[in-house]
Amino acid sequence: MKYKYNMCLCFLVLTLGSISQNANSPKPTDTPILNKPSIVSTHPYGIFFSRWQGNFQTKPLGTYSFNITLESGNVWSPPVTAYIPNNENDRAFVSQFPWHAREFRIDVNSLDAKTLEVQNDGVIKGLRLNFNLPINSKSELKIGLRSFVLTRGTFPFSIITSDDTIEYFHKHIAGGEDPFDRQLYPLNEALIRYKDRNDRVMTIENGDFILSGFELSYYRYPVRFLNGFDFNYGAHMGINTSKFNRSLDIGASANVMKLFSLKNDNTLSAGLSLGGTKNNLIDFSEDNMDFNNNTFIGYLETLVEYSFLSKNKRTRHSFGADFYIQTSLNKKSEFDYLIPTKNGTSLKSWNSGTSNLYRNNNYWTLMYTFARKIATTFYIQQDLTVNNNPDIQTGISLSFNL
Repeated sequence: MKYKYNMCLCFLVLTLGSISQNANSPKPTDTPILNKPSIVSTHPYGIFFSRWQGNFQTKPLGTYSFNITLESGNVWSPPVTAYIPNNENDRAFVSQFPWHAREFRIDVNSLDAKTLEVQNDGVIKGLRLNFNLPINSKSELKIGLRSFVLTRGTFPFSIITSDDTIEYFHKHIAGGEDPFDRQLYPLNEALIRYKDRNDRVMTIENGDFILSGFELSYYRYPVRFLNGFDFNYGAHMGINTSKFNRSLDIGASANVMKLFSLKNDNTLSAGLSLGGTKNNLIDFSEDNMDFNNNTFIGYLETLVEYSFLSKNKRTRHSFGADFYIQTSLNKKSEFDYLIPTKNGTSLKSWNSGTSNLYRNNNYWTLMYTFARKIATTFYIQQDLTVNNNPDIQTGISLSFNL
């Protein structure tokens, strides 16, 4: 399967190279978009369902266009088991104590409870393809595909996102010696194991390929309003196709942008996006994993970008900073009586795999784009709150007209 995935990548790169020779894109100054690739994180469970992001365009692109994004994200959390009491009296009893002390106040071996088991380790490589289909002067359709493969993150394929690089950064720059007990376990391994509250088990190992799903987004661009602000709204549908989740998601989003013109064709742009997803509106399988019992996932995204033309007026350079926050995968009220249990090895981050499922996800993304006939974007992403998103994620995105 890994061989087939690599062959697909080679084919796409070769195809992209041939298309780029004949790409007939608009001038950089005419591009009605804040240059942003897909910045949705390679969360080890979030990759199995649809999550939306901001569409910071001022108008439809007006042409058939294609975007390919390759991403790499390091995920890690030690093995942990958590218990969810079924009995209301047991819930009320354990909720009196701090979450880290609950396992010592009740016998979990005889407890009537459901369990969650979590273990994440590896570098998730993602491939996202998006095709833009213009409809008219006020609307367009975007069709997307997302796929992933789990790897060990070894050199030279994961220079920035490998375990070795992250631990070197912690030791020599920030965090100190082994701040999360990562080095108590083998480095550069690849295993994601998850047992949901219905006792269904998912195991993903090195080289396993996942065709996660397809996405369809319709965007409408009304007239400009409020002294130069641009607005668009989107309706979304996602079809999840992996063997762990075959289902239909729907969503909606609203996006507002403001562009400030500066000297010499330089610009400063800002965008704000708000949206949400209803996961598993329709289940196509009775064996779907329960990745989130909070089936409505909302997000808020902000982006600021500075852009300028090169001296020859043929290339546009852009620098952007993006902040994305998403609501928790599991209902926060459930954490009031959740009973995480120590795994006996990790002391600093032993609970993170389960407890972080009850926290909002958020991360910063820094981007650089140079656009001529093809817009090429590089980005680096950091999960500053360490909540099951990749410790660090990188990506490269190519956009061009057909």
